[in-house]
Amino acid sequence: MPSDLIAIISCSVLGLMAHGARTRKWLEWMLRIIIGTFFMFSGIAYLSGIMTSGSPWYYQITGSMGIACLFLLFLPFRQVMSRVLTVIDGVVSLRCITGPMRHKMSAWASIINIKVFQPRSIPHMVGTFCYIATFGMYLANTNPAGFDFPQLLPGVPIVPEQLFSYNGFGLVLMSVCGVGILVARKPKETFARLGWSKPTLTQVGIGLGLVVFSFLYDLCWSLYTHQTGDMASKISAYNATTFAAPAGSGGFGYSVFLALAAALCAGIGEETLIRGAIQPVLGILPAAFLHGILHAQFSNAPTLILQVALWSCVMGIVRRCTNTTTTIIGHAGFNFVTTFLFAFNP
Repeated sequence: MPSDLIAIISCSVLGLMAHGARTRKWLEWMLRIIIGTFFMFSGIAYLSGIMTSGSPWYYQITGSMGIACLFLLFLPFRQVMSRVLTVIDGVVSLRCITGPMRHKMSAWASIINIKVFQPRSIPHMVGTFCYIATFGMYLANTNPAGFDFPQLLPGVPIVPEQLFSYNGFGLVLMSVCGVGILVARKPKETFARLGWSKPTLTQVGIGLGLVVFSFLYDLCWSLYTHQTGDMASKISAYNATTFAAPAGSGGFGYSVFLALAAALCAGIGEETLIRGAIQPVLGILPAAFLHGILHAQFSNAPTLILQVALWSCVMGIVRRCTNTTTTIIGHAGFNFVTTFLFAFNP
């Protein structure tokens, strides 16, 4: 079974357990034991890395991840974390500007008026544990030297089955379980919590505007990355391989099909998880950086991970002002056009 699928199933089960722990104390203690066990294994991995002289970066991240999970078990740490995340989110979401202008509030009151991460919530604690574990694992396998000398591994042709199983169904499954479907919320309440709602014409227009913004953002960023280590050729070669239409697949027809699959699966799956499930708990910035690090194909070129994360912050602000459906339109629209161009004429 692929490691990504194992992680999705594990996080989904933990999410349902966390919501069940609201009324079952034994489930809460079981979750605490799981988090403590993760800390122990992280510590063992860290110590074994020191003894075997492994990659310092990998084992530093592993050790830090374990310590963070241990602290997460203690309420005072979660209370401090809640205050810090709330302040960060108040700044990143631009409430520090919009609050005084629109609502005649002080800048500080605007920053702290919407609290993220509830320190006494077991689902929030478990969700943060899944975040730390996922983010840490991906970060540990990222090459920090890539900021100076960006490299890209050869692309591997993507197949629709991968998009449907991981980006599509997998991420949506993790999202609905993470917010407690059939345990704490009915299906309709679940999707409302995730920000799925019928978009207005204005929101459709905003979503289409995000498509245009994404192209302009990508173009501006390329002016920087393409000057470093011939990134233009590397990205072009990577995309040409990843989205190439197989021989005998029908060319134009297959390109449209692959573009639709990438648009719907990645657009819906990633936005539901990042903007719908995680952002209301941890805030815009942590959710955006998880979005960036999940693009593991850029592990040897973390500059591109940063590019995704900053773009994701903008999507997060739009989600805060509208809903997840709006950002799905923008994300899916951008993915459709770019994937089609790569697949049909890489």
